[in-house]
Amino acid sequence: MRVLLSLLLLAPAALAAQGPNPLNLWAVDLSWRGDRLVVGAPRKLTHDDGSNSQPAFTPDGRAIVFSALRDTGSAARSDIYRIDLATGAERRVTSTPENENSPTVLPSGEYVAVRWQPATLFREFGPWVYAPDGTPRRAVLPAPDTTGYYTPLPNGDYALTRPKSRAFTLAIFDATSGTITDVDSGVPALPAQRIPGERALSYVRVDSAGAHHEIRRYDLATHRVTTLAPTLVGRTAHAWIAGHSTLLMGKGSVLYARRVGRDSAWTPVATFADPELRHVTAYVVSPQGDRLILTSPKRLSLAVALRDSLDAGRSAADLATLLPTLRLTDYDVAEGALGGLVDERLARRDPAGAVALQSALTSLLPSSHRALARLGDLQRAAGDSAAALASYRKALDANPRRTRADSAAADAVQRKLAGARP
Repeated sequence: MRVLLSLLLLAPAALAAQGPNPLNLWAVDLSWRGDRLVVGAPRKLTHDDGSNSQPAFTPDGRAIVFSALRDTGSAARSDIYRIDLATGAERRVTSTPENENSPTVLPSGEYVAVRWQPATLFREFGPWVYAPDGTPRRAVLPAPDTTGYYTPLPNGDYALTRPKSRAFTLAIFDATSGTITDVDSGVPALPAQRIPGERALSYVRVDSAGAHHEIRRYDLATHRVTTLAPTLVGRTAHAWIAGHSTLLMGKGSVLYARRVGRDSAWTPVATFADPELRHVTAYVVSPQGDRLILTSPKRLSLAVALRDSLDAGRSAADLATLLPTLRLTDYDVAEGALGGLVDERLARRDPAGAVALQSALTSLLPSSHRALARLGDLQRAAGDSAAALASYRKALDANPRRTRADSAAADAVQRKLAGARP
């Protein structure tokens, strides 16, 4: 709790317009001294150039591939990039009209990536095989599918992470028969991890009510599912160190380790001092177990900091009293992410907390007509028609009506005004 409050530095400040929040990749050397894991100093691999995510090692561990969105505007697309870890040299692998995400490298030197187009998003997207020069060759699956993440398996099969309803489902694609069999539901939007030295996968089963997720093991031979360990509260990404049965997870600026079958809790093994490493994710470890790739946004998300405090037991009402006094220049204040935090309060049956939090958010976003209208919706649902009426009127005053979407939002608020009488 004190750690979080030290991050939320108390000093009045107005929220200025923020630029993009780059997502960067960092490399960390790993070694062992006897039974103790030694974590080296992090080295920044990407340099604030857009969103760099979903890294994977090449089979020899000498390079990583990742998905990067470097362009801006409506025609921006993500492509496969590659970095040689010895030299730091980066090259672009693909340059296609489609998006390429979640890339990996096969032993043949070919690439695999999830290929999709905005026009068919949520209707069809899935893994494709690319030539070493980045030319698309063929789809992995026999028909268009909605697969967001995948894990290649040694026998040519694939573990698939597929969106179904409001959650994702882990499934196995049998390349010989062409069939897909579901394994478990309620998983995060992440690829399953191959457990080093075993014919098994690990993945996370999400606890949507309390953020107390658990890491599960799926045996590829017996199809049995067992529980390995709880995750760090509120986190889902994990990585394995080969040869040591050790899991890694990141939270805040701290890297944690847990030896499966031996440890009863997560142990902090490194705390990163760089201010750009305040929201680290331990994404992948090299096949040799000697290097970890972290992802971290340049600025800490305010929504993440608040969610961590809520998961630690602080009430939404308490956080609402803090929000107007926060110094925000070091944080990414994304309205959509903050709105998702309010949605979580509703999902956890805390309508009063949702109203208090949304009310405080409107003080950070005073010119957002959407935030004001959302506050009105919450107040009306709570039975406070007078407050809802006032919020709706403020939303209309703040709406610039510059775009069709703005005008549609204003029309919607006008209709709500008629039903929000005190």
